[in-house]
Amino acid sequence: MHPNHIFQDNFHYLHAPKLEEIITYDDFECIFNCLYHPLCVSVNLASEGELWCELLSSHKYNDTNEYKEHKYSHHIHFENACVKDPCKNNSTCQSDVTKKRYRCLCSSGFRGETCEEDIDECAEGIHSCSVNAVCSNTKGSYNCTGKLGYYGDGLMCEDAYHSCTEIYKSQRYINVDNINSIKLGARPTFHFDSQLWSNMSDFNPQLGETGLDFQETKLPTYWNTSFSKICLGMKIGNLSRFILVKKQASSLYSLIADGQYRDTRLGRNTWKLLIGSEASLQSNCDKEGFNPTSRNEGNAKARIGIIANDNKNCRYCDSRIGFGTGGYGDDSNTCGNEARHNSDNGDKHIKAMGYILVQ
Repeated sequence: MHPNHIFQDNFHYLHAPKLEEIITYDDFECIFNCLYHPLCVSVNLASEGELWCELLSSHKYNDTNEYKEHKYSHHIHFENACVKDPCKNNSTCQSDVTKKRYRCLCSSGFRGETCEEDIDECAEGIHSCSVNAVCSNTKGSYNCTGKLGYYGDGLMCEDAYHSCTEIYKSQRYINVDNINSIKLGARPTFHFDSQLWSNMSDFNPQLGETGLDFQETKLPTYWNTSFSKICLGMKIGNLSRFILVKKQASSLYSLIADGQYRDTRLGRNTWKLLIGSEASLQSNCDKEGFNPTSRNEGNAKARIGIIANDNKNCRYCDSRIGFGTGGYGDDSNTCGNEARHNSDNGDKHIKAMGYILVQ
Protein backbone atom coordinates (compact mmCIF):
# COMPACT_ATOMS: atom_id res chain seq x y z
CA MET A 1 0.00 0.00 0.00
CA HIS A 2 1.45 3.35 -1.01
CA PRO A 3 1.82 5.82 1.92
CA ASN A 4 -0.38 8.32 0.06
CA HIS A 5 -3.30 5.90 0.54
CA ILE A 6 -2.88 5.66 4.35
CA PHE A 7 -4.16 8.48 6.56
CA GLN A 8 -3.56 8.63 10.30
CA ASP A 9 -5.23 10.95 12.83
CA ASN A 10 -3.48 10.78 16.17
CA PHE A 11 -5.50 10.76 19.36
CA HIS A 12 -8.84 10.12 17.65
CA TYR A 13 -11.33 7.30 17.92
CA LEU A 14 -14.22 6.26 15.65
CA HIS A 15 -17.20 4.64 17.36
CA ALA A 16 -18.33 2.19 14.62
CA PRO A 17 -19.28 -1.50 14.38
CA LYS A 18 -16.19 -3.69 14.65
CA LEU A 19 -15.40 -6.33 12.05
CA GLU A 20 -12.76 -7.80 14.30
CA GLU A 21 -10.82 -6.90 17.46
CA ILE A 22 -7.31 -8.24 17.99
CA ILE A 23 -4.23 -7.69 20.12
CA THR A 24 -1.37 -6.62 17.89
CA TYR A 25 2.36 -6.00 18.17
CA ASP A 26 2.54 -2.79 16.18
CA ASP A 27 0.58 -0.51 13.87
CA PHE A 28 1.90 -2.26 10.71
CA GLU A 29 0.37 -5.59 11.75
CA CYS A 30 -2.92 -3.83 12.42
CA ILE A 31 -2.84 -2.13 9.02
CA PHE A 32 -2.05 -5.39 7.21
CA ASN A 33 -4.94 -7.17 8.93
CA CYS A 34 -7.27 -4.48 7.66
CA LEU A 35 -5.88 -4.59 4.13
CA TYR A 36 -6.52 -8.31 3.89
CA HIS A 37 -10.09 -8.03 5.16
CA PRO A 38 -12.50 -7.43 2.21
CA LEU A 39 -14.73 -5.06 4.22
CA CYS A 40 -12.20 -3.13 6.29
CA VAL A 41 -11.62 0.56 5.47
CA SER A 42 -10.21 1.89 8.75
CA VAL A 43 -8.83 0.89 12.15
CA ASN A 44 -8.69 2.16 15.67
CA LEU A 45 -5.34 1.52 17.29
CA ALA A 46 -5.62 1.86 21.06
CA SER A 47 -3.00 1.47 23.74
CA GLU A 48 -4.50 0.56 27.07
CA GLY A 49 -2.01 -1.76 28.69
CA GLU A 50 -1.88 -3.74 25.44
CA LEU A 51 -2.04 -2.57 21.83
CA TRP A 52 -5.57 -3.15 20.57
CA CYS A 53 -6.48 -3.16 16.87
CA GLU A 54 -10.11 -2.69 15.87
CA LEU A 55 -11.00 -3.39 12.22
CA LEU A 56 -13.87 -1.18 11.03
CA SER A 57 -16.13 -1.22 7.96
CA SER A 58 -16.69 2.54 8.16
CA HIS A 59 -14.47 5.61 8.34
CA LYS A 60 -14.66 9.12 9.79
CA TYR A 61 -16.34 10.62 6.72
CA ASN A 62 -19.27 8.22 7.03
CA ASP A 63 -19.76 8.69 10.77
CA THR A 64 -18.62 12.22 11.55
CA ASN A 65 -20.75 12.41 14.69
CA GLU A 66 -19.04 9.31 16.07
CA TYR A 67 -15.53 10.57 15.43
CA LYS A 68 -14.03 11.95 18.66
CA GLU A 69 -10.78 12.92 20.21
CA HIS A 70 -9.30 10.19 22.41
CA LYS A 71 -6.11 10.35 24.43
CA TYR A 72 -5.29 6.62 24.10
CA SER A 73 -6.22 5.96 20.45
CA HIS A 74 -5.13 6.75 16.91
CA HIS A 75 -7.43 6.36 13.93
CA ILE A 76 -6.05 5.13 10.61
CA HIS A 77 -8.11 4.98 7.45
CA PHE A 78 -7.37 3.94 3.87
CA GLU A 79 -8.40 4.60 0.36
CA ASN A 80 -9.81 1.09 -0.05
CA ALA A 81 -9.98 0.10 -3.72
CA CYS A 82 -12.82 -2.32 -3.00
CA VAL A 83 -15.14 0.56 -2.11
CA LYS A 84 -15.36 1.27 -5.85
CA ASP A 85 -16.58 -2.31 -6.43
CA PRO A 86 -14.15 -3.17 -9.25
CA CYS A 87 -14.99 -6.89 -9.30
CA LYS A 88 -17.75 -7.97 -11.67
CA ASN A 89 -20.42 -10.68 -11.71
CA ASN A 90 -21.01 -11.01 -7.95
CA SER A 91 -17.36 -11.76 -7.30
CA THR A 92 -15.59 -10.86 -4.04
CA CYS A 93 -13.15 -7.97 -3.83
CA GLN A 94 -10.27 -8.41 -1.40
CA SER A 95 -7.85 -5.64 -0.47
CA ASP A 96 -4.14 -6.41 -0.76
CA VAL A 97 -0.77 -4.69 -0.81
CA THR A 98 -0.08 -5.00 -4.54
CA LYS A 99 0.14 -1.99 -6.82
CA LYS A 100 -3.50 -2.53 -7.83
CA ARG A 101 -4.47 -2.63 -4.12
CA TYR A 102 -7.11 -5.31 -4.57
CA ARG A 103 -7.74 -8.72 -6.05
CA CYS A 104 -10.96 -10.37 -7.24
CA LEU A 105 -12.10 -13.78 -6.08
CA CYS A 106 -14.23 -14.86 -9.03
CA SER A 107 -17.61 -16.53 -8.70
CA SER A 108 -18.05 -19.89 -10.38
CA GLY A 109 -18.24 -19.56 -14.15
CA PHE A 110 -16.16 -16.37 -14.45
CA ARG A 111 -12.50 -15.42 -14.73
CA GLY A 112 -10.26 -12.48 -15.58
CA GLU A 113 -8.59 -9.67 -13.63
CA THR A 114 -11.98 -8.29 -12.57
CA CYS A 115 -13.95 -11.51 -13.23
CA GLU A 116 -15.39 -9.89 -16.34
CA GLU A 117 -15.00 -12.93 -18.61
CA ASP A 118 -17.76 -15.53 -18.76
CA ILE A 119 -16.30 -19.02 -19.10
CA ASP A 120 -17.85 -20.91 -22.03
CA GLU A 121 -17.93 -24.38 -20.48
CA CYS A 122 -19.47 -25.82 -23.63
CA ALA A 123 -16.75 -24.59 -25.99
CA GLU A 124 -13.98 -25.57 -23.59
CA GLY A 125 -15.42 -29.03 -22.91
CA ILE A 126 -15.55 -28.61 -19.13
CA HIS A 127 -19.28 -29.29 -18.77
CA SER A 128 -21.08 -32.35 -17.40
CA CYS A 129 -23.70 -32.77 -20.13
CA SER A 130 -24.47 -36.23 -21.45
CA VAL A 131 -23.08 -37.15 -24.87
CA ASN A 132 -26.74 -37.39 -25.87
CA ALA A 133 -27.42 -33.79 -24.83
CA VAL A 134 -26.65 -30.35 -26.24
CA CYS A 135 -24.67 -27.95 -24.06
CA SER A 136 -25.76 -24.29 -24.18
CA ASN A 137 -23.64 -21.64 -22.52
CA THR A 138 -25.32 -19.19 -20.14
CA LYS A 139 -23.88 -16.34 -18.11
CA GLY A 140 -21.84 -17.98 -15.38
CA SER A 141 -23.06 -21.46 -16.13
CA TYR A 142 -24.55 -23.69 -18.84
CA ASN A 143 -27.65 -25.77 -19.63
CA CYS A 144 -27.89 -29.36 -20.83
CA THR A 145 -30.80 -30.31 -23.10
CA GLY A 146 -31.41 -33.80 -24.44
CA LYS A 147 -30.99 -34.17 -28.18
CA LEU A 148 -34.05 -34.83 -30.31
CA GLY A 149 -35.38 -38.27 -29.39
CA TYR A 150 -33.52 -38.43 -26.06
CA TYR A 151 -34.97 -37.94 -22.60
CA GLY A 152 -33.54 -37.10 -19.20
CA ASP A 153 -32.19 -34.16 -17.22
CA GLY A 154 -29.43 -33.40 -19.71
CA LEU A 155 -26.77 -34.87 -17.43
CA MET A 156 -28.13 -38.35 -18.02
CA CYS A 157 -30.08 -39.01 -21.23
CA GLU A 158 -31.33 -42.11 -22.98
CA ASP A 159 -33.18 -42.56 -26.21
CA ALA A 160 -36.90 -43.28 -26.13
CA TYR A 161 -36.49 -46.64 -27.85
CA HIS A 162 -34.40 -48.05 -25.01
CA SER A 163 -36.52 -46.32 -22.37
CA CYS A 164 -39.63 -48.00 -23.69
CA THR A 165 -38.38 -51.34 -25.00
CA GLU A 166 -36.12 -52.31 -22.12
CA ILE A 167 -39.24 -53.96 -20.72
CA TYR A 168 -39.09 -56.56 -23.43
CA LYS A 169 -36.82 -59.49 -24.07
CA SER A 170 -37.45 -61.56 -27.16
CA GLN A 171 -40.79 -59.73 -27.57
CA ARG A 172 -41.87 -60.61 -23.99
CA TYR A 173 -42.40 -58.48 -20.87
CA ILE A 174 -39.64 -58.59 -18.32
CA ASN A 175 -40.65 -55.59 -16.14
CA VAL A 176 -44.12 -55.63 -14.61
CA ASP A 177 -43.95 -51.89 -13.86
CA ASN A 178 -44.50 -51.16 -17.56
CA ILE A 179 -48.02 -51.93 -18.69
CA ASN A 180 -49.33 -52.43 -22.19
CA SER A 181 -52.66 -50.66 -22.68
CA ILE A 182 -53.31 -50.78 -26.43
CA LYS A 183 -51.83 -52.37 -29.54
CA LEU A 184 -53.48 -51.16 -32.70
CA GLY A 185 -52.96 -51.67 -36.39
CA ALA A 186 -53.82 -49.34 -39.25
CA ARG A 187 -57.26 -50.92 -39.46
CA PRO A 188 -60.81 -49.72 -38.65
CA THR A 189 -60.76 -51.36 -35.18
CA PHE A 190 -59.25 -48.31 -33.52
CA HIS A 191 -60.49 -45.59 -35.87
CA PHE A 192 -60.92 -42.17 -34.24
CA ASP A 193 -64.69 -42.73 -34.06
CA SER A 194 -64.45 -46.24 -32.58
CA GLN A 195 -66.23 -46.73 -29.25
CA LEU A 196 -63.13 -48.52 -27.98
CA TRP A 197 -61.71 -45.09 -27.17
CA SER A 198 -64.75 -43.99 -25.17
CA ASN A 199 -65.84 -47.15 -23.34
CA MET A 200 -64.48 -49.34 -20.56
CA SER A 201 -64.59 -52.59 -22.51
CA ASP A 202 -61.50 -54.62 -23.25
CA PHE A 203 -60.65 -56.06 -26.67
CA ASN A 204 -58.72 -59.29 -27.20
CA PRO A 205 -57.20 -59.08 -23.69
CA GLN A 206 -55.49 -62.45 -24.13
CA LEU A 207 -53.19 -60.83 -26.68
CA GLY A 208 -51.95 -58.22 -24.23
CA GLU A 209 -48.94 -60.25 -23.17
CA THR A 210 -47.59 -61.32 -26.54
CA GLY A 211 -45.12 -58.47 -26.90
CA LEU A 212 -44.54 -56.10 -29.79
CA ASP A 213 -46.37 -58.16 -32.37
CA PHE A 214 -49.10 -57.35 -34.91
CA GLN A 215 -52.07 -58.46 -32.77
CA GLU A 216 -54.55 -55.76 -31.77
CA THR A 217 -55.63 -55.54 -28.14
CA LYS A 218 -57.04 -53.21 -25.51
CA LEU A 219 -56.55 -54.02 -21.83
CA PRO A 220 -58.35 -52.83 -18.68
CA THR A 221 -55.22 -50.79 -17.95
CA TYR A 222 -56.71 -48.29 -20.43
CA TRP A 223 -59.18 -47.13 -17.78
CA ASN A 224 -57.87 -48.42 -14.42
CA THR A 225 -54.15 -47.54 -14.36
CA SER A 226 -52.56 -44.24 -13.40
CA PHE A 227 -49.18 -43.25 -14.82
CA SER A 228 -46.55 -40.54 -15.15
CA LYS A 229 -45.24 -41.33 -18.61
CA ILE A 230 -46.49 -42.85 -21.85
CA CYS A 231 -44.40 -44.74 -24.38
CA LEU A 232 -45.75 -44.38 -27.90
CA GLY A 233 -44.35 -46.74 -30.50
CA MET A 234 -44.87 -47.46 -34.19
CA LYS A 235 -43.60 -50.47 -36.09
CA ILE A 236 -43.20 -50.13 -39.85
CA GLY A 237 -42.02 -53.39 -41.37
CA ASN A 238 -39.74 -54.85 -38.71
CA LEU A 239 -38.44 -51.51 -37.39
CA SER A 240 -39.91 -50.09 -34.18
CA ARG A 241 -39.52 -46.48 -33.09
CA PHE A 242 -40.64 -44.92 -29.81
CA ILE A 243 -41.16 -41.51 -28.27
CA LEU A 244 -41.75 -40.74 -24.63
CA VAL A 245 -44.52 -38.47 -23.33
CA LYS A 246 -44.15 -37.28 -19.75
CA LYS A 247 -47.74 -36.95 -18.63
CA GLN A 248 -49.42 -37.68 -15.32
CA ALA A 249 -53.02 -38.87 -15.32
CA SER A 250 -55.36 -41.28 -13.57
CA SER A 251 -55.74 -43.27 -16.82
CA LEU A 252 -55.59 -43.02 -20.60
CA TYR A 253 -59.39 -43.13 -20.53
CA SER A 254 -59.42 -39.88 -18.51
CA LEU A 255 -57.36 -38.16 -21.22
CA ILE A 256 -59.16 -39.48 -24.29
CA ALA A 257 -62.71 -40.75 -23.69
CA ASP A 258 -64.49 -37.39 -23.36
CA GLY A 259 -63.10 -36.15 -26.69
CA GLN A 260 -61.69 -32.96 -25.15
CA TYR A 261 -58.43 -31.68 -26.57
CA ARG A 262 -55.45 -31.83 -24.22
CA ASP A 263 -52.18 -30.55 -25.57
CA THR A 264 -48.61 -31.77 -25.34
CA ARG A 265 -45.50 -29.84 -26.29
CA LEU A 266 -43.25 -32.43 -27.88
CA GLY A 267 -42.88 -30.55 -31.16
CA ARG A 268 -43.48 -31.78 -34.71
CA ASN A 269 -39.98 -33.18 -35.09
CA THR A 270 -40.46 -35.50 -32.11
CA TRP A 271 -43.69 -36.89 -33.57
CA LYS A 272 -41.89 -37.43 -36.87
CA LEU A 273 -39.45 -39.75 -35.09
CA LEU A 274 -42.22 -42.36 -34.99
CA ILE A 275 -42.13 -42.57 -38.79
CA GLY A 276 -38.48 -41.88 -39.54
CA SER A 277 -37.00 -40.11 -42.54
CA GLU A 278 -40.18 -40.57 -44.62
CA ALA A 279 -42.33 -38.57 -42.18
CA SER A 280 -44.24 -35.66 -43.66
CA LEU A 281 -46.47 -32.93 -42.27
CA GLN A 282 -47.83 -29.63 -43.52
CA SER A 283 -46.00 -26.62 -42.15
CA ASN A 284 -48.60 -24.95 -39.93
CA CYS A 285 -51.10 -25.50 -37.12
CA ASP A 286 -49.09 -28.27 -35.35
CA LYS A 287 -51.94 -29.17 -33.00
CA GLU A 288 -50.66 -32.04 -30.89
CA GLY A 289 -51.59 -34.15 -27.89
CA PHE A 290 -54.80 -35.99 -27.02
CA ASN A 291 -57.82 -35.58 -29.31
CA PRO A 292 -56.35 -32.99 -31.70
CA THR A 293 -58.97 -32.40 -34.41
CA SER A 294 -59.48 -30.05 -37.34
CA ARG A 295 -62.21 -27.46 -37.03
CA ASN A 296 -63.76 -29.07 -40.10
CA GLU A 297 -65.01 -32.51 -39.07
CA GLY A 298 -63.95 -34.27 -42.27
CA ASN A 299 -60.27 -33.35 -41.99
CA ALA A 300 -57.40 -34.81 -39.97
CA LYS A 301 -57.97 -35.98 -36.40
CA ALA A 302 -56.23 -38.25 -33.92
CA ARG A 303 -56.81 -39.70 -30.49
CA ILE A 304 -53.09 -39.31 -29.77
CA GLY A 305 -50.83 -37.48 -32.19
CA ILE A 306 -50.32 -34.34 -34.23
CA ILE A 307 -52.26 -32.74 -37.08
CA ALA A 308 -51.03 -29.98 -39.39
CA ASN A 309 -52.28 -27.62 -42.08
CA ASP A 310 -50.75 -25.61 -44.94
CA ASN A 311 -52.49 -22.49 -43.58
CA LYS A 312 -51.90 -20.98 -40.16
CA ASN A 313 -55.31 -22.02 -38.86
CA CYS A 314 -56.34 -25.57 -37.97
CA ARG A 315 -59.58 -25.64 -39.90
CA TYR A 316 -58.70 -27.88 -42.85
CA CYS A 317 -55.75 -29.99 -41.70
CA ASP A 318 -54.70 -32.51 -44.36
CA SER A 319 -51.79 -34.22 -42.60
CA ARG A 320 -51.41 -36.24 -39.44
CA ILE A 321 -49.18 -38.60 -37.49
CA GLY A 322 -50.78 -40.55 -34.71
CA PHE A 323 -52.85 -43.28 -33.14
CA GLY A 324 -56.59 -43.67 -33.57
CA THR A 325 -56.60 -41.31 -36.53
CA GLY A 326 -59.07 -40.56 -39.31
CA GLY A 327 -60.15 -37.92 -41.77
CA TYR A 328 -59.05 -36.61 -45.14
CA GLY A 329 -56.68 -38.80 -47.13
CA ASP A 330 -57.15 -42.45 -46.29
CA ASP A 331 -59.74 -42.41 -43.53
CA SER A 332 -59.11 -46.12 -42.90
CA ASN A 333 -55.45 -45.51 -41.99
CA THR A 334 -55.87 -45.30 -38.24
CA CYS A 335 -52.21 -45.53 -37.21
CA GLY A 336 -49.31 -43.97 -39.09
CA ASN A 337 -48.78 -40.95 -41.32
CA GLU A 338 -51.14 -39.37 -43.86
CA ALA A 339 -49.99 -36.23 -45.64
CA ARG A 340 -51.39 -34.20 -48.53
CA HIS A 341 -51.25 -30.67 -49.98
CA ASN A 342 -47.82 -29.08 -49.62
CA SER A 343 -46.55 -31.30 -46.83
CA ASP A 344 -42.87 -30.77 -46.06
CA ASN A 345 -41.74 -34.21 -47.30
CA GLY A 346 -44.35 -34.77 -49.98
CA ASP A 347 -47.59 -36.75 -49.97
CA LYS A 348 -47.46 -39.80 -47.70
CA HIS A 349 -49.60 -42.81 -46.95
CA ILE A 350 -47.72 -44.80 -44.32
CA LYS A 351 -49.43 -47.44 -42.20
CA ALA A 352 -47.95 -48.63 -38.94
CA MET A 353 -48.58 -50.99 -36.03
CA GLY A 354 -48.99 -48.89 -32.91
CA TYR A 355 -48.14 -49.50 -29.26
CA ILE A 356 -49.36 -47.41 -26.34
CA LEU A 357 -47.66 -48.27 -23.04
CA VAL A 358 -48.04 -46.53 -19.70
CA GLN A 359 -45.82 -46.50 -16.66
